[in-house]
Amino acid sequence: MKKEFSLQKVLDFRNKRLDIEKAKMRELQNKDKAILTQMQEIALLIEDKEKEMDSDNKAGIFGFADLYVKFIGLKKNELTILNDTRKQILNQIEAQKAVLNKALKEVKIMEKLKEKHLIAYAHFLKKQEDFLIDELNITRGKHEDD
Repeated sequence: MKKEFSLQKVLDFRNKRLDIEKAKMRELQNKDKAILTQMQEIALLIEDKEKEMDSDNKAGIFGFADLYVKFIGLKKNELTILNDTRKQILNQIEAQKAVLNKALKEVKIMEKLKEKHLIAYAHFLKKQEDFLIDELNITRGKHEDD
């Protein structure tokens, strides 16, 4: 029996694949965070412009009212687009979780096989050692009888 795990290359490949899938997940999560940050910034900008428009209206300044309304409309549209994009990314994250779980299971299976191999190898070594000890005792016993 060999000491080396015969499927080590498969385990290494699966570990590498798991790392790649983890990197994809991190990338998707970073995209989600970036979009969420953009959405928060736009929401604050909309809120600020609405306050400016209200204060201008209360002051009797109506010259920029159309511009405020158009600007706020554009930003709300931008917010809707970002929200749709975020939903797509969240769907991709869910799909990536499934892929990541599958890759993780595959690695665990190989690690379990490697662990079983190491246990079997330890038993093999123990049997070899016991056999050598028995042979040594038999040879010593024959020499003592002479």
